[in-house]
Amino acid sequence: MSGIVYQEVFWIFMTGNVLGVIVEGLWCLFRYGKWQTHVVTIWGPFNIVYGIGMAMFFVVDEMFYMKPPGWRIASLAIVGSLVECLCGLTIRIGLNMKAWDYRNHFLNIQGLISFKMALVWGALGAIFDKFLYKPLKEALSYVEGSVWDAICAAGSAFMIINLTYTSLCIIRWANRHKNKPPLNRISRFIDRQYPNRWMEKKFCNWRFIDGEI
Repeated sequence: MSGIVYQEVFWIFMTGNVLGVIVEGLWCLFRYGKWQTHVVTIWGPFNIVYGIGMAMFFVVDEMFYMKPPGWRIASLAIVGSLVECLCGLTIRIGLNMKAWDYRNHFLNIQGLISFKMALVWGALGAIFDKFLYKPLKEALSYVEGSVWDAICAAGSAFMIINLTYTSLCIIRWANRHKNKPPLNRISRFIDRQYPNRWMEKKFCNWRFIDGEI
């Protein structure tokens, strides 16, 4: 296969961001009877856990396309589990929060990942490998050239700003939870625009883990 191209990985990342929100919403609708929008950004319907996961699926398939399908799918399950575990560790250690909890699953690691979810990631990887990789690769051949490069650069800049701003808002949310007062104009602006109620509604599956092991 051809080498890995940033523009291709970016579009796969953005596709995964949106598909992740849809998949999570449909799962909540099926399991709980109501739609929930599990996003990870202030602006836009993006869930970067799925975005990173799908981008990594694409990279693995690009690098190991000639390997046996079972080998690739096992690799995709491991990659997806690592992405989920690292994202969970980031918000747990950095913010004292959690967005999921698998402690009631068999063979789980601190509720961050479990054998069951590894199988889910494997199933998602199998679907990607079997049904999505080739159509996406073909579709990406139509988004080449200077115009698409410019759109990719603009989209990348937007996501960097979006994720940076989201990080500031979530950090300020965590600091409010610790009763820390705003220290500057940016913190005061965030407090006005994104109070606790707004953040709790936006990040509806995020919880502080005060005192939990």
